[in-house]
Amino acid sequence: MSPFKIGVISAVVAQVLWGLFPVYWKWLAHVSALEVFSHRNIWCAVFLLFVVLLSQQRRRTVASVMSSRFELVRHFVSGSLVASNWLVYIWAVANDRVVDASLGYFLSPLVSVALGYLVFREKLDKQQWFAIALAVAGVLIMVVASGAVPWIGLSLATTFGLYGMIRKKAPTGPINGLFIESLLLVPLTLLMLLWISKTSGLSYSDPFGQTEVLLVLGGLVTAVPLILYAQGARNMPLSLSGLLVYLTPSIQFLIGWLYYREPIAPAAWAGFFCIWMALVGYSMSVRKQHKATVSLRPS
Repeated sequence: MSPFKIGVISAVVAQVLWGLFPVYWKWLAHVSALEVFSHRNIWCAVFLLFVVLLSQQRRRTVASVMSSRFELVRHFVSGSLVASNWLVYIWAVANDRVVDASLGYFLSPLVSVALGYLVFREKLDKQQWFAIALAVAGVLIMVVASGAVPWIGLSLATTFGLYGMIRKKAPTGPINGLFIESLLLVPLTLLMLLWISKTSGLSYSDPFGQTEVLLVLGGLVTAVPLILYAQGARNMPLSLSGLLVYLTPSIQFLIGWLYYREPIAPAAWAGFFCIWMALVGYSMSVRKQHKATVSLRPS
């Protein structure tokens, strides 16, 4: 099998697994979101530690970052953002807000484009500006019609967009970066678990109980799709990789709507339609830019 096919299969499997996350975290809905997040972070660091130790190059990269105060601060900030993202997402799933959470991951590419323009002065064409305006219109429709800000979707999109912005120039790839971020947050998450044990009590008691096994495997469930996607992204053109990103929120949306029967108001449908059209326009623009770049390369 060619590297391209392996890359596509790896990336698709990763996106499907991410899309199925609501089902997994729903099994832990009886556990507080803070405790689930804490276990997810700790066990993710443990599983990724083995991945890093298996590669001499990864060990060198991690050692280099850990010896730099600037990089430690950068990864602590990015880790705090992804932690906030995880915590909101876990809470949303447990509280029957899967559709609202999917909105965040539909919006995140457009938030990243806007941040690229504002922070890195990246140029946007007319089609990309129109896509951003259409997405903003979709959110405004939801706000005006429902009288409530879709804070779950907006917070997920914003934290993920800021995370990507901070990680943009980091020397670590996704696997090494997530390992360092998780590792830096381990002391904080251990303190969280200690606080929970002193107040409401931990759900983790029997190491071989169903809840406890699910909490531990949450780290593996987090790490595996990331490893698969990192493998796939190396062997795929950027335009295809960008399109596959929409698989995850699409699957999450369908799970929330069809499987968990979450109600969707007419205004929400209208808002989602605007955002979906924005993503179509944005994807066409990215594809056009990619083709133009490829055609300019010397043969």
